[in-house]
Amino acid sequence: MVQFSQTSWQHGSLSDTLDIMRYAPMTLSVGKNAVLYYTLPKSIEPGEFIRYTIVAGFRKLSWTGIIGAVTPGKTENVIEIAARLGEGPFRGFTANHKFDSVKGITTCYDSMTFQGCKDFAEDTFSIVMASASMVYAIPAREMAREQIAFVEAKKKTQAFEALDQSATAG
Repeated sequence: MVQFSQTSWQHGSLSDTLDIMRYAPMTLSVGKNAVLYYTLPKSIEPGEFIRYTIVAGFRKLSWTGIIGAVTPGKTENVIEIAARLGEGPFRGFTANHKFDSVKGITTCYDSMTFQGCKDFAEDTFSIVMASASMVYAIPAREMAREQIAFVEAKKKTQAFEALDQSATAG
């Protein structure tokens, strides 16, 4: 069994942080240590999937976690998410994500437990995870959000142009 936990602070409110975490980073810098990131679903509720990825050199492991519970905190600025393995290279996986926002800073507490990696020997996976770090990549996620919004706006413009052309044809 391998355990991983990390605490991080992000500038932005809880709703801003949760929104930006719904986009996979467009770019990601990878050094000699493994990086881990996750992408939240559009709707954070039980049964939805969180997408997880570990990048270690040229190797990439991806899997899904199924949200089992979403617990709001005592204030509207706190939310806890518990997930278990959906599909992926492990026999078992659990994750707990807690977001706590105060005065424009959101603290992210992430804790994960992995049981039996199918792609690596357990001791090799343990060594990789001992030096791994969670990457939130907020600017890279913002870039992805902007690109998706640009593509969607272009699609709508093209649809209106096509509608306009068909209305004036004949």
